[in-house]
Amino acid sequence: MKNGRRDSMSAKNLDHKGRLRSETIAYRCSPAERKELDKRWKLLGYATKQDYVLDSVLHNKVTAKGNPMMLVNFRKELYGILGELERLEEASEIDEELFTPIRTMLEILEAFKENEEKNKKNRNRRKDKFLERRVYRDV
Repeated sequence: MKNGRRDSMSAKNLDHKGRLRSETIAYRCSPAERKELDKRWKLLGYATKQDYVLDSVLHNKVTAKGNPMMLVNFRKELYGILGELERLEEASEIDEELFTPIRTMLEILEAFKENEEKNKKNRNRRKDKFLERRVYRDV
């Protein structure tokens, strides 16, 4: 025991600003919605479902966290989709739920593309400013 506390207590859950996350929020969803939610937060590369839900609710925007686990989940999901498509004999047999992870992955890839284009523009602007300063100094 340390200061009247047990050593086996779990670590405090803090947000990115160091504030204690002591409140609990619960919600109900169908098994299909839960499955979709679980796929989305894993595909987007979030460490926890809690972080994904907080980002999406508080900021109305979810950003993909590019990391190795995200790529592993992409691969697993794509193999699952491939297996399902190979099982089908006719296009009319496709279950609408098969498109959910596909849409999520497309959203993620589009976001990466937009981010890369933004970064490219910023790099070009910095390069142009640098060249302008050099020309000005040479005059």
